[in-house]
Amino acid sequence: MMSVWEPPAREYDFLFNEVFNAIDSIQGLGFDEFDADFLAMLIDGWATHSKEVWLPINELGDKEGISFQDGEITMPQEFKDAYKRGIDEGWLGTACKPEHGGMGVPTFFQAVIWAEFGTSACMSLSVLPALSLGVYDVLVSHGRQDLVDYFASNLAIGEWAGTMCLTEPHAGTDLGIINTRAEPESDGTYRIKGTKIFITYGEHDLSENIVHLVLAKAPDGPEGTKGISLFLVPKFLPSDWEEGGLEGLSNELMPEHNGVTCSGTEEKMGLHASPTCVMNFEDSVGWLVGPLHGGMPLMFEMMNRERVATGMMGLGLAEIAYQNALAWSLDRRQGRDLKGIQDPHESADNILVHPDVRRMLLEAKVNNEGCRALAAWTGILLDQMRSDDPEISEQAKALVALFTPIIKAHFTDLGCETVSTCMQVMGGAGYCSEYGVEQYYRDVRISKIWEGTNGIQALDLAGRKITQDFGKNLRHLMWPLSEFIEKNRDDPEMSEFNKPLHQGVRGLQQITLLMIAEGMANPHFLAAGATDYCRYFGNVLLAYMWARIAKICLQKKDDPFYDAKLASARFFFKRIYPETISLAAKIQSGPKPLMDYPVEMF
Repeated sequence: MMSVWEPPAREYDFLFNEVFNAIDSIQGLGFDEFDADFLAMLIDGWATHSKEVWLPINELGDKEGISFQDGEITMPQEFKDAYKRGIDEGWLGTACKPEHGGMGVPTFFQAVIWAEFGTSACMSLSVLPALSLGVYDVLVSHGRQDLVDYFASNLAIGEWAGTMCLTEPHAGTDLGIINTRAEPESDGTYRIKGTKIFITYGEHDLSENIVHLVLAKAPDGPEGTKGISLFLVPKFLPSDWEEGGLEGLSNELMPEHNGVTCSGTEEKMGLHASPTCVMNFEDSVGWLVGPLHGGMPLMFEMMNRERVATGMMGLGLAEIAYQNALAWSLDRRQGRDLKGIQDPHESADNILVHPDVRRMLLEAKVNNEGCRALAAWTGILLDQMRSDDPEISEQAKALVALFTPIIKAHFTDLGCETVSTCMQVMGGAGYCSEYGVEQYYRDVRISKIWEGTNGIQALDLAGRKITQDFGKNLRHLMWPLSEFIEKNRDDPEMSEFNKPLHQGVRGLQQITLLMIAEGMANPHFLAAGATDYCRYFGNVLLAYMWARIAKICLQKKDDPFYDAKLASARFFFKRIYPETISLAAKIQSGPKPLMDYPVEMF
């Protein structure tokens, strides 16, 4: 039984054309021919492709998985066909430059719309183009020209795929202790030696070549992360390469691999058709990307992009889980309405008469729509970061820095909660593989771990992003928030949304000052409250999104679409947003209940 899913194209049309006026913003960045009609065409085209090509292979990939034999991974044939069709139709590199074969559309399309639809349809396949795009971006921004000329086009269109190789058996979050080494050669290349683990799509047969970005330590570098460099290491070298650079070389590849081998794949809870590999580099030829001993900032550029992508994975699977739970609910009859029988000619009433079923479905729907709005805003900011206007680019960079850990952590926390809730709506059927939702739970669960666990994201937000440059990032957020609150202060129709938003923003300011002040004296205070602070912050941002949505919908009442949005906004402020009160109380309790607990009593 294949899952039901309708890509939320109407939602994105509303967000980008009514809530955020994306077209004017994007045209101001030089995308002169990018208009609402072109955006609608892109959304419709990708919605159709993901639904017709990717969705049908999702369950198959979960059940069939991958085949690993003699160091090689074979993907299901249906995945190969779907990936090839994505290349042929140009969907794998929409944001890449036209000179490299991409569409050259604004980043927000691939970072937000592409990411959500792709994840909903087939998360196992969607992660590969996302990784390849990250490699492409780092290469084009920081690579030598001969590396760009040789690798960029094939990465952009998907003929070659990319990975990032960070983690080692003994080094996860603490990358400063990695053992992988890079020995310089007289021709300007390096020989890479080491083992990396948990490498997504480190080995597969969807593309002819795999381009690895590898963190390694070259000789004479400083200790810790400041001694790490970034190297580009292809699985296969050009057939006519002998030494040095890559100018003018053929895309024909050597038959033997470049000392890059896969010694195993992980057996995982979910994502069975997404290889997770142990990769060995044995005297592999690599080229330095960026400055020597300057690899970490470059890798974090890619990781921050992937963190937003991971957040979208939480949203994508939460959305398809919600749609399937709703479809189930509309057909399911159990019990009677406590206020009286609703369908006397049926043996039972539809389960939507039960308040708790409505609670679960509305929590899923409203959190999904709030996250989607914040994602849309962030997508526009990703493009505005490249603006020639320093005022626009500075604000965009500050807000993206602030939002990235929240999107990664809050979206994936909510994604896991939402998929679990949708299983609960369906009862025993939700636990059975026949209906699909249990697969979404197994697949989405990795999102809280990928690209830095959510606890690390919370520490990044509380310990770094809010204190950078004396709070510059937070100031850039408080300006539009304060302006919106003040502008709507005297609007009686907005009072039910604006007043709690104002209270939440004031609370956020107070909690932030408390975290900084107490954290300077006792770092355990900041660390103990970081996760709750991240969720508090996420709820305030979603409150701002819902207040903005309500402002628009109040002007268009008596239309079912806008009336539903108003009802959702009211649900958010009455049933979801109040958790900020308990979150604040937990933050204020400090680290003592945690750190004073005797170790021997665990």
